[in-house]
Amino acid sequence: TLPARDFLKPNGKYYALLIGNSKYESWSPLTSPKNDVSEISRILEDKYKFDKIITVVDADRAKIFKAFNNLSKIATDKDYILIYYAGHGEIKSNQSYWIPVNAEKEFNLGGWININDIEVYVTEKISAHHLVVMVDSCYFPAFKSSNKITENKKSKAYDKMLSKRARIVLSSGFNEPVLDTGNGNHSTFALSFIQQLKNNNDVINLETVAYQIYQDHSGMRQSPNMEKMVTWGHGNGDFLFIAKK
Repeated sequence: TLPARDFLKPNGKYYALLIGNSKYESWSPLTSPKNDVSEISRILEDKYKFDKIITVVDADRAKIFKAFNNLSKIATDKDYILIYYAGHGEIKSNQSYWIPVNAEKEFNLGGWININDIEVYVTEKISAHHLVVMVDSCYFPAFKSSNKITENKKSKAYDKMLSKRARIVLSSGFNEPVLDTGNGNHSTFALSFIQQLKNNNDVINLETVAYQIYQDHSGMRQSPNMEKMVTWGHGNGDFLFIAKK
């Protein structure tokens, strides 16, 4: 039997934007984010059909938005885009924030990135056929609605997943603290993702990845959360990681 990757024909290109913030000025340093995005970048480069991978480590606010800007300039509505953020997160007055490395600890002194500003990029400035945002940070109650991960429906044909539009957010926790490292130098969330990417030699879809991540957090306080973002234009597609031949 021919592997699934032999008959899949993506219409566009694969792009990734990976942000890992470890070396903070005012916040406690984190071990895993830099290690996580470096390893994910290496695997995507070596094993998968990604045309461009933008990796940003220890980024301030300007560097993060510059990376989003660069992505918005190359992406088209045929493309498949993975955005991954690892670093500090915080919540204030029911608003969620990503914390750049130079941000002040005090909210009113500025520098925090409201995820509403990220949402503007992913809904208005970045064109894509499939767009996935993976977030490994504390206090991330997602963007709009809540769907806990359900049993993966493996009967879905990969080409249907590929042909329909997808807008998905996968986070390592809901409105709660998450652990920096789970096993060695990676977070549990990242390690599960990394191992699945390494073990796949054909095609793996994000819903399968998400379900395994959920399983790998059993017994832990944090609970990964997957959202299919209908308000962003989700159309029952799913992001596919297609291994090179």
